[in-house]
Amino acid sequence: MKLLTVILPVFALVFIGWTAQRLRLMEPSALRGLRDLVFFLAMPALLFSAIETAPPFDLVSVISVYFAAALSIFAFAFVVARLLGMSLAKAAMLSLNSSYGNTVLMGIPIIVAALGEDALPPLLAIIALHSAILLPLASVLVEMDVAGSGRRRPLAILAATLGRTLRNPIIMSILVATLWRVSRLPVPAPLDELLRLLGSAATPLALICLGGVLPSLGALAPDAGALIGTVLKLVGLPALVWAIGRYAHLPDLPLKVAILVGGMPTGANAFLLARRDEGLAGASAAIVMATTLLSAISLAGWLQVVM
Repeated sequence: MKLLTVILPVFALVFIGWTAQRLRLMEPSALRGLRDLVFFLAMPALLFSAIETAPPFDLVSVISVYFAAALSIFAFAFVVARLLGMSLAKAAMLSLNSSYGNTVLMGIPIIVAALGEDALPPLLAIIALHSAILLPLASVLVEMDVAGSGRRRPLAILAATLGRTLRNPIIMSILVATLWRVSRLPVPAPLDELLRLLGSAATPLALICLGGVLPSLGALAPDAGALIGTVLKLVGLPALVWAIGRYAHLPDLPLKVAILVGGMPTGANAFLLARRDEGLAGASAAIVMATTLLSAISLAGWLQVVM
């Protein structure tokens, strides 16, 4: 029963957003405005409050375990893609689709609902580095494939991508909250209440926005790459996190969080990165849509494992 309580409301909100977009119940400009509200105000407020009030936690162990698994999956998918004859850019996108999860829009509501607010510190530790590591890595590999066409050099792309990552409101809120926590300064009561009000809107609006940016069901064009990426993302990554975490004796709660983060569907940012190229976008959209749909089943399984 608890699994249904955790899973169904989350996917219902995603479905509401997807339906609203398909039926044109919301103008595209309204959806963009809603995304901006979540991205620049509501979600940063939620993350700031969560970090500032969290109990002491160890960042290094959970980060080490999670990214050892994520980078291993990234590398494995890249090698398989190249063996299948994919270009460098397509191999990079398959690697990203296989290892880059929807840690914010789906990770936060599902993991907090399943494990409680004590799960936020290790979750936020992963989120803080998730985009900073995987997106620049994939971006550089994509650019290397087109380096001869007059585009910027990979190092310039890496620097620009890292700069955008550091200006990301989600990442900035985590960094500012961490510095505030270290300073031990109290949060003024009016500011604390403002953050609470903004943060309370973050989760439902974020899930509706996620549904609004998902591609149509027509994007589900199964091929070898989509199948490999879907299996690696929903099964391979969380299983590898579990194995490495058990070997490293990661404490129980951080291990549960890392497993569930690993089992999240492919993040929509992977699709947005691929939209620059029609060939890349089609494959990425298929994996984003497939993993989002199938994660309703796979996450129920992983929740059974950790609960």
